Amino acid sequence: MFVELKFLLILLFSFVITFGLSPLLITLLFKFNIRRTNKVDLEAFLPDRSVKFGKPIMGGIVIIICLVLVLFLFLSKSNFFFPFLLILILGAFFGAVDEFINTIGRKGVSFAIRETVDSFVSKNLLFWKIYKTLLIPWDLFKEMMRVMGSTQRGLKTHDKFMMQTVVALIGCFWVYFILGRQAFWFPFLGDVNGGVLYFVLLLFLALVFANAFGVTDGMDGLSAGLHSISFLAYGCLALLTGNYDLAYFCAAIVGSELAFLYFNIHPARFEMSDVGTLPLGMLFVFIAAALQKELSMFFIGGIFLIEILSSFIQQWSAKLRHGKRVFLLAPIHHHFEKKGWPETKVTMRFWLFSSIFAVIGLVISLIN
Repeated sequence: MFVELKFLLILLFSFVITFGLSPLLITLLFKFNIRRTNKVDLEAFLPDRSVKFGKPIMGGIVIIICLVLVLFLFLSKSNFFFPFLLILILGAFFGAVDEFINTIGRKGVSFAIRETVDSFVSKNLLFWKIYKTLLIPWDLFKEMMRVMGSTQRGLKTHDKFMMQTVVALIGCFWVYFILGRQAFWFPFLGDVNGGVLYFVLLLFLALVFANAFGVTDGMDGLSAGLHSISFLAYGCLALLTGNYDLAYFCAAIVGSELAFLYFNIHPARFEMSDVGTLPLGMLFVFIAAALQKELSMFFIGGIFLIEILSSFIQQWSAKLRHGKRVFLLAPIHHHFEKKGWPETKVTMRFWLFSSIFAVIGLVISLIN
């Protein structure tokens, strides 16, 4: 009884803290003009979207503050205290850098550094030749990321990849070396040892879900509602399997997300942005791994995967089929919006299907 009571109390505590801080944050975001600028591509296809431009961004800061506070107050002795704290802080910081640079349209970070180094090294011909030779692998990597990613101003795909990898490695090291987790769990089969492949796939999944959470943050209330459902499912699973500290942390996320949702529901007063979606997407993966239920994330996080896959399919269809697209607009929530569905209808139906997927994920996770 005490465990369930603490779970609910932490959920309520997080709700109250986030609810109380949100109006203050909204005021500060307006004061410092941290607001959404026009997305030309969306404005062209969805003219009604212009009403969203000028709304505050980086609202996920309030969730991060709340979760950091919960870690210090209730979970400071947990084995995930330091890795989760670092993921929250670094993830939020890199997400803020990404959002800020993309919003104001400045040059990418690596571009600015490269420009400075180039001007210095080019003064000596020998140094210049050595320097250009050493940069060949980096230039190939950038080109690969450019082909795989989308064109955008501000942070480029390779900048984001490097930043996200730094954050993801923290969680991967914790799961692989501290928890000693090296096996994938499958229903009926149990654990299947993956060795170092487990580390690589965990890193890949952390990057996928970090970006999937970001892609899903495109409608009022969509991401916060989906996060609440997904982390509530993991909170229940953690309670049922005796992983109480993880359950409490999930409760904190749910409480904070529900309070955030109050201000983010249509018409939203602020947006979450990468400040929140980047660290939360990674924590989603590491919580599943810590619970030793890796397969569950493909069901509990099913909507996120559908969202990012729709963007990937759309992008590569346009590249390989001479501009032909599969969806009217991607990610897929914009496809339905383009078909004429009201934004609230799309959001609530995504919540509904996410709830069904979460139940399926829980059922599969409880199969021995």
